[in-house]
Amino acid sequence: MTATRSFPRKVAWGVSAWLLGAVLLAAAVWLWPAGPVDHVVSRSWALSPEDHPPAPAGVPLAGEQPMGAVLSAGYGRDTVWVRLAVDPGLSRERAGEALLLRIRPGYLDDIVLFDPLAGSTPIGPVGDHHPLAPQLRPSTVFNLALAPGEQPREIWVRLRSQSTRLAHFEVLREHDLWRADARSTAWGALYLAALVMLLVWGVAQMLVRRDALAASFIALQAASLVYGASSLGFLRLFAEAGADVLWIDRLTSVMAITATGSAFGFNALLLREMQVPRWGHWLARACLLLFPLLLALQFTGDTLRALQLNMLLVLVGPVLFLLMALAAPRGIAGQSVSDAPTARRLGLAYFWLLLLLTVLAALPGLGLVDGGIISLYIIMLHGVVSGLLMLAMLTYRVYGLLQQRELLAAEAGYNRREVQREKAFRQDREKLLAMLAHELKTPLATVRMLLGTLGLAPRALRSAQTAVADMNAVIERCLQVGQLDEGALRVASQPCDLAELATRVVQAHPAHARVALTLPAPACVHSDPQLLETVLRNLVDNAVKYSPPETTVQLDLQVPDGGGVQLTVRNTVGPAGKPDPAKVFTKYYRHAQARRWTGSGLGLYLVNGLVQTLGGRLRYVDEGLGIAFALWLPQPTDKETVCG
Repeated sequence: MTATRSFPRKVAWGVSAWLLGAVLLAAAVWLWPAGPVDHVVSRSWALSPEDHPPAPAGVPLAGEQPMGAVLSAGYGRDTVWVRLAVDPGLSRERAGEALLLRIRPGYLDDIVLFDPLAGSTPIGPVGDHHPLAPQLRPSTVFNLALAPGEQPREIWVRLRSQSTRLAHFEVLREHDLWRADARSTAWGALYLAALVMLLVWGVAQMLVRRDALAASFIALQAASLVYGASSLGFLRLFAEAGADVLWIDRLTSVMAITATGSAFGFNALLLREMQVPRWGHWLARACLLLFPLLLALQFTGDTLRALQLNMLLVLVGPVLFLLMALAAPRGIAGQSVSDAPTARRLGLAYFWLLLLLTVLAALPGLGLVDGGIISLYIIMLHGVVSGLLMLAMLTYRVYGLLQQRELLAAEAGYNRREVQREKAFRQDREKLLAMLAHELKTPLATVRMLLGTLGLAPRALRSAQTAVADMNAVIERCLQVGQLDEGALRVASQPCDLAELATRVVQAHPAHARVALTLPAPACVHSDPQLLETVLRNLVDNAVKYSPPETTVQLDLQVPDGGGVQLTVRNTVGPAGKPDPAKVFTKYYRHAQARRWTGSGLGLYLVNGLVQTLGGRLRYVDEGLGIAFALWLPQPTDKETVCG
């Protein structure tokens, strides 16, 4: 139990380290030097199919509306025109330094700048659908140089994109732009490093214990890593100047759908372990089937619709997952019974936070609400935070599995000790029974010998002899049952005549006049004659003992078409009643009304065990007014010695 007890401490230290890192990160953000001066003093946007600036400076466009820090135009095929009022005088001490337009995020398709100081000549284009040449130098975001000039003016930005038209525009001095680029690149690299660390942790978990949930976690982190590298613009840093980067745009779209599908798959597996209702399983499977359709739309060229539907699933999925989790009766798998409420609360906390983050990410992306700067990266934040939550849950799950494994090991040890104790007790009991049987057999033999010298009346003598025979039979059964249970019986199978054995057993029985034999010609079986004689003697004795005295016990010998030989012993039901079919071959079982007769409850148990040892079968048959026991035995092969 030492490893399990120390495991919560390790988890606590790990969580503390993460919290300390978060505090230091927040402090670094708080103490970070003030950002660069943004020379944009007002923003507005409108939709228009025109390819050139739709209105001169100061003239509003139809449908034009003010814009906050971020454009939230959702998905669509229309051209978005963004009007920016620029005042270079906000940084007079650096007048003359070039002004540049910086556009985020780095996965927009087509951006063109119109500056009145540049005349009617557009500046650009830049974007995922264009080579890198128009940019001054490689960057994870897009930038365009404004025309030289220090006077205030309005510039137009034309934006077209098949992905969500969620964008931030700022005009910075050249030195400030490079500082801003360095800062965003550092944060992006830190984000990708966190994803790599989570991916490595997932692979380590998979190596320790192969598990579908851990494999799904690895797939999710790998997809998030590739999507993050492409959407944050890191892949463009490795492209040559003037190179076609359209493949990056296509990869980003594919990985956006793949990452969402991987998240759905992970959550579906997690909910399965929380034992969601059946409708939850079918709903999760139906959602997963949608992602191959989205990828098919993407590969057929309908990228806009594929990404729009993907963002709708990002918004709707967490709502469905939370409803399923609320309907689930248990928490994540592997927890002990006492930890089940805690595990369920942990699972619910994960799905609540997942819902919050995805709503904050999806609503601005769909253009349903205006977003801030954070909305550009909330998907990235969602990837890290949800990854950390998954890590915490999987860690807790491993802790639960370790507890469960130690509990099972303790139970297995206890069971082994109980088995050994039971085995020792059974051996002692069998030794005692064997000793008592051997000690009783000699006095019984003496009693049987002396009965003839006492001058008893014939009826009294027969009763005494029957009682002694019954006691001797009980002792013999106890000895044989002990040998059977211990596997000490030695079987010497050989061809023998079942008809001859049955005749000999019946003739030796005191009540042989009540037994009717229906026997054909010699019926050879492959068996041990001594053990088979014990079986027949017990069956005949049982039938005679528990049937009315005036009835006949019938022995029928047949050779079925399927092979083998079958001997059926039938008798009429007597005062003892019918045995319970489910218990008839159980050790020590006796019908309540049969206790007036001498017996141990071992006869049929012994017979059934001997028949199985001999390779045969014994069936109990209820025939209404009577009962029967059907004994089937195999016949010898052609190569064996024939009977007689």
